[in-house]
Amino acid sequence: MNALKTGEAIGRPATNDDEDHGSRVDPSLHWYFHPITNSRAHEEVVEQIAYAILSGAYSVGERLPSVEQLAQAMNVSKPVIGEALKVLTKSKTLHVQRGSTGGLFVLTNRIKESLVSMGGQMNRLSLTEIVEARHPIELQLALLAGERATETDFAAMQSCIDNLRKHRDGDLMLRMRFDHLFHYSIGRAARSRALAHYQYQLLEQLFVLMQDYFLYREDPNLVVDLHERTLAAIRSRQPEAIRQIIAEHMRPLEEVATTAALRLPDAASA
Repeated sequence: MNALKTGEAIGRPATNDDEDHGSRVDPSLHWYFHPITNSRAHEEVVEQIAYAILSGAYSVGERLPSVEQLAQAMNVSKPVIGEALKVLTKSKTLHVQRGSTGGLFVLTNRIKESLVSMGGQMNRLSLTEIVEARHPIELQLALLAGERATETDFAAMQSCIDNLRKHRDGDLMLRMRFDHLFHYSIGRAARSRALAHYQYQLLEQLFVLMQDYFLYREDPNLVVDLHERTLAAIRSRQPEAIRQIIAEHMRPLEEVATTAALRLPDAASA
């Protein structure tokens, strides 16, 4: 996949260093990479880096933390990081530049589908379970964003909406990128790392399961309208307004999931 044009890059949301809420984070990092304990560690490293790029924490052309910093942040060995980097460079997501000015640089923020769920933590859940989990997570993130978002965060959300409007009749992957980026911007504005990580996993798994819906049934104009009104509600900082728009925002996919559950055997019990 090709990288987005420079003019299409979104405004960068506030980083974890802007408001740390008491947590202790290496100031040289502007993304929270959490420790890894599973046996397929390099796959989760790939997923975490992909998420950091998708969410806008690292832009196209920007340098990632060093191998040493990533290994320390995720509590894995440097060879594990190296194995993950091989996957990300082979997919043309990252470029390793040698020399005194070298490092790990982001080539594209259009992440291949094969990379976004390598950790596999959501793969065994049914569509109904994923949709049910999404609503309370999106709601809590939006409520927290209503309390914590800065003007920089609002600008990032608006940029996502503007780009979504621009590409609403274009390539599905490009349209979904800006759709997801809007939600990731809310997650970053909420300053809740755990919730934002689960939001990412749910959204990416939904896209894997529901590509036909997003391609043929979803109305891009309705999505733009819902995003605009969601941003307005978060800007208002009124909890009831946020609850109402999130319920409306989640309803179309919830209805599709309910219909699918009535027609098909549950994936978890198949």
